[in-house]
Amino acid sequence: MPIDKVVEKYLQIINTEHFAKYEKDFAFKVQIGLKEGYSLGLNEINMVSIIERIVNNLNGLSISDKRFKISTKSIFIHGNESKVEFEYYGDKLQRELGDLIFILSVIYNRKKYFEKFTISQFKKANDKLRWDLGNKQQLYLLSRFPTFQGISGSIVPMREFNLPNYSGCLGSYNLLYKPGDFIFVSAAQLESFIRNRRFIDIVNIYKLLETPISYFTCPIPFDLHNIEEFFYIYKKLFRHCTTIQFFPSYFIGILGSSRSASNIYDFVDKYLRGCIGELTYSDIGIYNTPAFDFLCELFAAIMRKGQKEKKAEFMNFVNEFFEHPYGGNKEGMRQGIEFDYEGGGIGIIYTSINLGEGEE
Repeated sequence: MPIDKVVEKYLQIINTEHFAKYEKDFAFKVQIGLKEGYSLGLNEINMVSIIERIVNNLNGLSISDKRFKISTKSIFIHGNESKVEFEYYGDKLQRELGDLIFILSVIYNRKKYFEKFTISQFKKANDKLRWDLGNKQQLYLLSRFPTFQGISGSIVPMREFNLPNYSGCLGSYNLLYKPGDFIFVSAAQLESFIRNRRFIDIVNIYKLLETPISYFTCPIPFDLHNIEEFFYIYKKLFRHCTTIQFFPSYFIGILGSSRSASNIYDFVDKYLRGCIGELTYSDIGIYNTPAFDFLCELFAAIMRKGQKEKKAEFMNFVNEFFEHPYGGNKEGMRQGIEFDYEGGGIGIIYTSINLGEGEE
C-alpha cells in the first residue's frame, strides 16, 4: 500500500506555486459570486441565487502540470428545498438540510485515497454585521445530526440516516457579509457558543476562530492493525515541517481538522489542504462510513433525477464523481434509491486533487 507516497506527494504539491495560484483563483471566483449577489440586493429568501452564482463561477476550474491535476466541478440541483424530518426535543420537525456541500477527494494511481465533505448553511449579516440564528432547529440538525430522513419533495433519500459527527464539522455555516465575503464555522462550534441567544455579531464571531495549533486533532484515524504504518507516516510528515512547535499550522494536510476560517481565502486554503469537513473515506484507518453511505445515496438520487428529467449535466457530474474507485472494493454508486425526484435546492462543489501515478 503506497499510502506513504500519497501523503508525501500531497505535502509536496500543497507547497507549490501552482497550488497557491489555484487557491487564489478559487477564492476570487467565490468572492465575485457573492459580490454579484449583494449588488443585486438579494435578501436571504433569495439566497439560492447567490449560491447558484458561486456554483456556476467555480464549475470547470482546473490546473495541472506533469505532477498533478486539481479540478473543481460544481452543480446546482434546482427544485424544492432539501428538507429532512427529525425530532427536536420530542417534536417532529422538517428543516432544510443545507445549502451547499463541499467535497474534496485525493486521488493517486487512479484510486481515491481520502475524501471529506461538509454540509453548509448560508446566512447573511444585516447592516449592523449581525447574523440572525433564530432558526435553532436547523442549527440543532447541523450540529448534532439526530436521526433524520428525507421527506416527499426532497432530493434527500427517504430512508432513516444516523450520521456520526466525529470531526464536529460534518455540518457548518457560512456567515456572509458585504461586499462579498464569509466567515466559516462548524455548526457544533457555533451552537456551543451561541446557546440560547438569537444573534451573533462580527466581534463575537471572531472569538470562535482557532489558533493555528488547534487545527491538529489526529493525523490519521487509526486502529491497532496499522499503528506501525501510522508512526511511519507520522515521521515522514515531520520531515516536511520547517519549524516545529507542538503541531504547527503547516502540519495540517488532508490529515488535519479545522472548524473555522476567518474569510474566503482562509476557507479555501483549509478546504484544499483537506482540513475542512468530515473524513468520509480513507484508504487506511477509520472513517465515517454512515456519512460515506449518505453521500453515495445522495449522488444516486441526483443520477436518477438526471435520468428522469433528461439532464445530461446531472448524469455527467455523478459519473465524474465516481470516475475513480474507492479502495478495498468499496461500493460507490448505489441503485434503487427511493426519493422524490422533484426535489433539489442544493448545490455541490467537488474538488479532486489527482497526484498522478507511480509505483505500487
